Amino acid sequence: MMGFAPPELKQADILNIFIEGDGQPGIALKMAQDVGGDTVYIARPCQYLPTGRFNACTREVWTSHRYSQDVVDSMDLAITAMKKRFNASQVRLVGYSGGGAVASIIASKRSDVALLLTVAGNMDHKQWSDFNGSEPLTGSLNPIDFSLALQSVPQIHLMGELDDIVPGSVLMSYLSKLNRREQVKSYIIGGADHTCCWSVAVATLLSR
Repeated sequence: MMGFAPPELKQADILNIFIEGDGQPGIALKMAQDVGGDTVYIARPCQYLPTGRFNACTREVWTSHRYSQDVVDSMDLAITAMKKRFNASQVRLVGYSGGGAVASIIASKRSDVALLLTVAGNMDHKQWSDFNGSEPLTGSLNPIDFSLALQSVPQIHLMGELDDIVPGSVLMSYLSKLNRREQVKSYIIGGADHTCCWSVAVATLLSR
C-alpha cells in the first residue's frame, strides 16, 4: 500500500489518517491534501499495484474480499506505523466510501481513536449490495456487525445529498443497530455526490 505525508510534518499529538475508498484511488488523497495540517494518507492494499504473479494482489482483494480480515489487519498495521512515526498519542480515522468501512472496523478494535469520520462510508455492505444489485461481498467483514463495539467511539458520518452510489439508507441501516448514539453524529452535505464535494466539510469538522 502507499502512504503520503507532508514533508514538514514531524510530530503530531493527534494524527489525522485518511483512508482511501474502493477502486481507483484519488478522492481521499485530494481530501487529505486539501485539509493539510497533521494529516497523512494511506491507500488500500493493491490500489497502486496490478494483479500479477509477482505480488499478492488478486481480483478478490477488490471484489468479494475488499474488507476482509487480511485487508483490515494490513491497514491496522499501517496506522500503527504512522502513529509511531509521528509520535502521536491518538488518531482520527477519516475513511472515504469503502475506506469508511475499513476505518470503522479498525476503530472498533483500537483504544486510541479520538474520532471516526466517514465520508460517504459503506457502513453496511449488504444493504449497499442490495441497493446496487451487485454481488454480495461474501469474503468481507461488515461494519454493521461491529456497531456495538463502536458505540463508545466518537463518530461523525457524512452523507452526500446527491450520492446515488452509497445512499443514506446504507448509513441508516448501520445507525439502526446502535443502542446508544451519544457519541454519534451524522450530517447530510448539500450538493455533494459520491465524489464531490467533501473537503470543506471535512476540514471544518477536523478543525473543531
